[in-house]
Amino acid sequence: MVVRKNFRYFAITYFRNINKKLTTMSKHPQWALKHKRKGTELRLINGKYYLYEVTSKWDPEKKRPRKITGKLLGKITKEEGFVESPKRKLEREMKNTKIESIAVKEYGASALINKHFDDYQELLKKHFPHCWQELIVLAYGRLVYHSPLKNMQQHYQHSYLSEQFKGLKLSPKSAGQLLHRIGKLREQIVAFFREFAVGNDNILFDGTDLISHSEKLPYPELGLTKKGHFDRLINLMFGFSTSRKLPLYYRILPGNIKDVKAISLSMKELGISDVVFIMDKGFYSKQNIEQFREAGLGFLLPLKRNHSWIEYDIIEKGDKREFHGHFMFQGRVIWYYAYEKEGLKVNVYLDEELKNRETKDYLRRVEAELEGYEMEGFFTKQHHFGTLTILHNTKKDPKTVYQQYKARREVEEMIDVMKNVVKADRSYMQDKEALEGWMFINYLALHWYYRIYQLLVKHDLIKKYSVSDILLFLQRIFRVKINNEWHLAEITKKTKEIMEKLELDIT
Repeated sequence: MVVRKNFRYFAITYFRNINKKLTTMSKHPQWALKHKRKGTELRLINGKYYLYEVTSKWDPEKKRPRKITGKLLGKITKEEGFVESPKRKLEREMKNTKIESIAVKEYGASALINKHFDDYQELLKKHFPHCWQELIVLAYGRLVYHSPLKNMQQHYQHSYLSEQFKGLKLSPKSAGQLLHRIGKLREQIVAFFREFAVGNDNILFDGTDLISHSEKLPYPELGLTKKGHFDRLINLMFGFSTSRKLPLYYRILPGNIKDVKAISLSMKELGISDVVFIMDKGFYSKQNIEQFREAGLGFLLPLKRNHSWIEYDIIEKGDKREFHGHFMFQGRVIWYYAYEKEGLKVNVYLDEELKNRETKDYLRRVEAELEGYEMEGFFTKQHHFGTLTILHNTKKDPKTVYQQYKARREVEEMIDVMKNVVKADRSYMQDKEALEGWMFINYLALHWYYRIYQLLVKHDLIKKYSVSDILLFLQRIFRVKINNEWHLAEITKKTKEIMEKLELDIT
């Protein structure tokens, strides 16, 4: 009895499947059906026919075979018949190809530089016609791999740039000689800087130190690093364009030169005149102020909160009617008043949200009985909390002065990127020309970093991805050479989605 029931069940199931197949096949045209073969399934998707690999597996729970859809084999059209999927074609060719004839090269980051930063190619051709390709490859190595000079040849060979720029000599010796030649071309380097300058730009200048491991260079001087230890230092001066959000300039100085004369000469070299220099509190001295005034240079300089020129009497009164006005900055109310001292303007700003945070922080330290924090000190400093005082010699209104000073953070972030992301915080160059060439390579890499950063900001992705994340995704896009023909390797769905969001046509 049980055998009869089972036989009846399998017979009904079998004929149902046969009937289902016949019904499905009758829906498809003969020109599509003739390409169907054993182990495949024909599918109609959005008006187009596709052929899929299909197998079956026994399902012990349902007591019947279960269909398993496999790989897409290709599409079928009335005109062309069966057209094999590029991915399946690549797999088939790889199976039939000797391993010696296969080559794989990084393609994503190479294509980004070659396709989307092609304006740099034109500018480098213009100013460095004999070595522009080498400059692109070296900057690629710095941006993508933070590579030292000794590994550049290897990165070049494994990049698709080696197919586009063939036969470049980038061994450590050749690359070193190239940097030496570039370092002698300071005029061309500065001319390249000027390509990115625009009229009425706000250019922020700042300096930083670079550790040098050379005993031959004339620049390094023994000095105290920002990390608090002594080392042989080179001083770097940077310019940053706030309108273009790009590095605009660099200049290498001896480690002990950090004065106004250096800024003035840098300005002349860049060929600009209407610039306001924004400095940090450590730059204040009567000598520096006098040099700025004699040179006719505009400046914004924050004063330490205990500076004798700062008048806190209006804040102490606690009456907002005594202030000269207020404005909004990043969602916060900023109150201000201004006066003059010895022919210079003094702007005092009060950010009450910052004042509340600093007040709480100081009182917590008092309660924790930390050394140097007591109530008497709090009462002395209570009117200093939340304030910023800027000394300047410009005609700008208090709101503009405040906004421009706050923009100084951008150049500080740029220096941080150079040191911690591009990894250019130290140099092993043994002569000043090679050092100049090396800094220009890092300058190019820094430009490309900011171009990617701007893409992330434009498409509102900066909170989700970093520039390093994008470079990592790009590095996972490869090209495969099989029998002297290049093919684009499979790209992950995640990488495709990100490239589409950034509107980067890499493939």
